[in-house]
Amino acid sequence: MAKASSSPHKQLPIRRRMYLLLALCLIAMLAVGGIVHREVDAAQRRAIDAERTQIEHLSVLEELNDYISDFRTVESEALAPMSPKALADIRSAATEFDDKIKAATDRYQKVLVHDEFRLAFAKFQTQWAQYRRASNQVFQLAQSGKLNDAARLYRGESNNKYTQANSTFGSLVFRSTEALIKEVEAKNKAARNRLLQIDGLIAAMIVVTLLCLIYVDTAILKPLTRLIRMSGNAVSGKEKLRLPWLSRGDEIGTLSRSLAKFQESTSSLVRNQKLATAKNTILQRALANEERLNNFQKTFRSMATHEFRTLLNVIDGHAQRLLSPRNEETDSSPRYTKIREAVAKLNHLIQNWLDAAQSASLDDPKFGKRAELSLVALLDDVRGVGSDMFPNATITVQTAQGLDSRMIGDSNVLFHAFINLISNATKYTMVAPAIDIGVSDAGQALRVVLRDNGTGIPEDELKEIFQMSFRSRSNAVLEDGSGVGLAVVHAAIEFHKGTIEVTSQVGVGTTFTITLPKSPDAGEAAA
Repeated sequence: MAKASSSPHKQLPIRRRMYLLLALCLIAMLAVGGIVHREVDAAQRRAIDAERTQIEHLSVLEELNDYISDFRTVESEALAPMSPKALADIRSAATEFDDKIKAATDRYQKVLVHDEFRLAFAKFQTQWAQYRRASNQVFQLAQSGKLNDAARLYRGESNNKYTQANSTFGSLVFRSTEALIKEVEAKNKAARNRLLQIDGLIAAMIVVTLLCLIYVDTAILKPLTRLIRMSGNAVSGKEKLRLPWLSRGDEIGTLSRSLAKFQESTSSLVRNQKLATAKNTILQRALANEERLNNFQKTFRSMATHEFRTLLNVIDGHAQRLLSPRNEETDSSPRYTKIREAVAKLNHLIQNWLDAAQSASLDDPKFGKRAELSLVALLDDVRGVGSDMFPNATITVQTAQGLDSRMIGDSNVLFHAFINLISNATKYTMVAPAIDIGVSDAGQALRVVLRDNGTGIPEDELKEIFQMSFRSRSNAVLEDGSGVGLAVVHAAIEFHKGTIEVTSQVGVGTTFTITLPKSPDAGEAAA
């Protein structure tokens, strides 16, 4: 990044440049508008003049043509027998048409602009003068009463001279009209060319306006946008900015240099914030570990007491059988063996809790030692211990024929989970306990369904039964429990990445459905 202290080049302020660009666009628009207005007005005037000239030409020629035809008609009327007064009226009408033809001729000569038409009109005038001499002779013969001679002259020389003059006049009318049409077309073409030029001016104005907009976008808007985007990174201190406008002498350069100084001044602040955040994180972790350790100690006392009591009850039950005066067993070895097995389980449980206490976390791998086990064999062991603990209970284990119940898990953790379920089923019942355990294959997992005939659990308590220290309000009169057993069951099932579901009907019994993955990988994939 360039140093913010580099001397900036002097530039016009952005505001002044914007005003200059706006003035340039306005001047261009006014200039183009003036040119367009002038050219359109000139084209209109030329078109109107051309149309007026054409109309005047055609009007004069049409009027002159009517007078020529009327004069010829008057000449023909002089051939009929009539009184001297009627003949004088005809001569007076002929003189009147002569005057009109002369006036129309003078008007036409004023609107003539092409020499070609002047020559043609002069030829017509000469031929018309020759015809007039012949027609005067016809009038003179008719006035003297020589009607036959007048008729011969009318059909002969007078007719020839009139035909020549009329033909020349018709050709003049055609050529004049054709020339006027061409002139109008030429002027229209010139007007179209002017319009094309006007379109070119408008296009040029649009290009100038676009160039101005591109300049504003490139020189002002894009740098401002980048500065705004960079300012966020400068505030967060995520990256060091490279500002390319430090040498500019306008507001963009001023803003860039200010942002560079701000970045330099906040770099140390960001570092201090990171250091403070790191220290705060360490302190929070220490507090969290302390709180977790305290919670674990409370949980450890409750769960250890509950588990130890379960195994001690097994030991005490066999010892009472051995010490009972009514004991008729001849071989006490099986009971001693079961007492030793219970003691071994108790020692194993103590070691697990000691390992967990050292890590201060129930999620630590020391909490359970996974190995391959047979779930059916483990449930048979649970049935045997449960029968010893609760002689009046009927416990059955049912499995499908040929079921492969091998899985990876901690047999000691699962043993205590199922013992707790059987213990609860025998505590909370009004009749002789009957517990049925079914095992089936569920693909990548094994499913255990445990049914009892206990008092059942109200529906509003089903969501709370796996919480630590929860005790059913409806069953409190039957047994004074600690609220730990089902929490141990839930923790054991979660440790094996399994699931547990419960359904219950008050007065009928409760059913627990437990799904245990056959391997830890299968449990993680299902999760």
